Amino acid sequence: MPSAAILAFDDCYASSVGGFADILQIANAHLRRQDGCAAALFEWQFVSPSGAPAMASNGLSLQTQQIKQRQRFDVIFVPSIHYRGHREFDRLLERQSDACAWLVRQWRAGSWIAANCTGTFLLAQTGLLDGRAATTTWWLERQFRAKFPNVDLQLRPVLTEADRLICAGASASYLLQALRVVERFIGPAVSSRCAKSMLIDVSQTSQIPYIPLLVQRSHSDSLVHRAQQWLQRNMDRDLRISDLAEALGISDRTLIRRFRSALDQTPLAYLQDLRLESARALLETSALNVEDVAGQVGYGDTSSFSRLFKQRIGMSPGAYRDRFQPDPGH
Repeated sequence: MPSAAILAFDDCYASSVGGFADILQIANAHLRRQDGCAAALFEWQFVSPSGAPAMASNGLSLQTQQIKQRQRFDVIFVPSIHYRGHREFDRLLERQSDACAWLVRQWRAGSWIAANCTGTFLLAQTGLLDGRAATTTWWLERQFRAKFPNVDLQLRPVLTEADRLICAGASASYLLQALRVVERFIGPAVSSRCAKSMLIDVSQTSQIPYIPLLVQRSHSDSLVHRAQQWLQRNMDRDLRISDLAEALGISDRTLIRRFRSALDQTPLAYLQDLRLESARALLETSALNVEDVAGQVGYGDTSSFSRLFKQRIGMSPGAYRDRFQPDPGH
């Protein structure tokens, strides 16, 4: 019987704590139908270092059992954590030293560890991810890289797996993560049945379509603010750097230097991101065909636009619309 420990602590997300167990329960139901009374069913416990109830971020009290140091589990799940800001999040992680030490001992004894979303920070804090591939929630990429520079952080995949360590992106990806655990311990057939019975889209393998290209970066450069506004008003035109520099009354070199300092990218790179983000919005909200969308954001060649869109977003404009535009009949 595969044994699982689901770690719970204050400010964790109740959905990922309970949802992971729910998928194991559904896997057990399929196993019973498949193997009858001979089925090797999952067993799980909700655990914490103290055994005290954990208060989930939504106010739900989660009952836990105290970790027994000599008990080994086949798999341990680290749920996502509610992010209340940089400093408070760091303090929460610092309070998990006992849990981190336990995770290291369990992994060295042969356990698999699956960490979800912000829970990947807790796993990274153990040092086990150093030199290994991992992913995390995309909007905390910079903080993760700064805090754990030795981790091979990869944001394209929804899931990464390296040496019995499974990391997942933003919170709802615990569904795919739990299916991966079922696949590893029981097999792909039962994992597939779980996905179908729960309507889980297993084709969602990349985070790229969900990640905004224009990340909000605070800066105080009024000239760059003016440049951004000018580009937003004129992005449908065939533009060159010299056009923007002339409009602002500065040299090309000064413009590029100020942009790099404020936004860590060139004006042309910013313009490309601006155009693609605008195209995404049009594909999500309008009935314009791809050619018209391309023209509205400044691309006269629809084929070039489609190739660039797929390269940067991870899917074609048509596929993006199919996935993200609400059903027009509702």
